[in-house]
Amino acid sequence: MNVSCAHFTGAGTRANNQDCVGFQVSDDRACFVVSDGVGGAAGGELAARYAVDALLACWRASQRPVAELAPACVGAANAAILARQANDDSHRQMSATVVALFLDRREATAQWVHVGDSRLYRFRRGALVDRTRDHSVTQQLADAGFPANGVSAHFLHMALGMQGPLAASESGVHSLQDGDVFLLCTDGFWQIVPESTIEHRLRIVQSVDDWACLLEHEASRHPGNQQSADNYSALAVWIGCPENVTLVSVRP
Repeated sequence: MNVSCAHFTGAGTRANNQDCVGFQVSDDRACFVVSDGVGGAAGGELAARYAVDALLACWRASQRPVAELAPACVGAANAAILARQANDDSHRQMSATVVALFLDRREATAQWVHVGDSRLYRFRRGALVDRTRDHSVTQQLADAGFPANGVSAHFLHMALGMQGPLAASESGVHSLQDGDVFLLCTDGFWQIVPESTIEHRLRIVQSVDDWACLLEHEASRHPGNQQSADNYSALAVWIGCPENVTLVSVRP
């Protein structure tokens, strides 16, 4: 099963970038991860880096099936941040969101997990078929049928490094098809690039690099980025040859 990827990250109008992107691909499996340091407390950039490094280290060290990787890897990422908090008074409140994708290339299966409001989008035949649900107050209100007027989209009820039990959201194991596509991204990206735009750009490109290039252009030029001043990052993952199925709808 062929796997290709491309990624980008930008600081927006902020002085530093608290997003972190990482991945590793081997002959039989692959892991992709995006993390975003939660603003408002010192150490967000460190928390994101600790999350990515610890999650990938756990993935490399473990030979567990894909179905068992998510809780172990997220637990390792959370433990790494908590350990830094305990040993550094200046970073006792640091936390981060995370979204990770695990692939079994031999069995052609995928599983993903997330904590916070970094997202994963899954596309099949060029159409969006799945998206993670944010661990945010606004999402909770929407799920309960209440308006979220005046509530900041940045308020999270779960993130790595927060006190209390961690309940990451796991997808379960999904079979892969040739042409499946995943996009992992931080809230600084999805808040300014609509799902419809992400999907449309997928249908007009012939490589993962071209898709990432178009999406980065959308993020960097969008007026909303100047208003929110947020960092933005995305990691695109293609399975097989998506262009063979996504371009069908646009060919004459």
